[in-house]
Amino acid sequence: MSASTAKVGTYTQVDIETASQGKLIVMLFNGAIKRAEEAKRQLEKGSTESVHNNLIRAQDIISELRGALNMRAGQIAQNLDRIYEYLQHLLITANIKKSTLPIDECVELMTQVRDMWQEVFESLAREEQERRTPQYNPHGAALLNLQG
Repeated sequence: MSASTAKVGTYTQVDIETASQGKLIVMLFNGAIKRAEEAKRQLEKGSTESVHNNLIRAQDIISELRGALNMRAGQIAQNLDRIYEYLQHLLITANIKKSTLPIDECVELMTQVRDMWQEVFESLAREEQERRTPQYNPHGAALLNLQG
């Protein structure tokens, strides 16, 4: 392993260890998408073992996301669980049939879900930033709360 590869690996490990929950979810989806797309490339090359390995890795990532759902959170968690279950179904089907059609559908859906999560977390970050930003009056002085 080259020194630059080791540095990238170390950076990635530190990035993962310090990632916010939102960033981690997006990173997991990126990993699953990358594995599914690699499986499709390997399928086109005829490398069935590599197809299988990449699809299994994508399934494992989706399983992690599913396992992390707080099912007591209500309807949203239940709906996400169904979506994640369907993603797993597509990946398993692609692996059994060695077909690119379920991979294509799965990548499209994973991309949509990832983008949705990214939007949610960016919106929450903006709201948090706005909440932390001090308010100013039109005269330029900070508003102070002088309650005793």
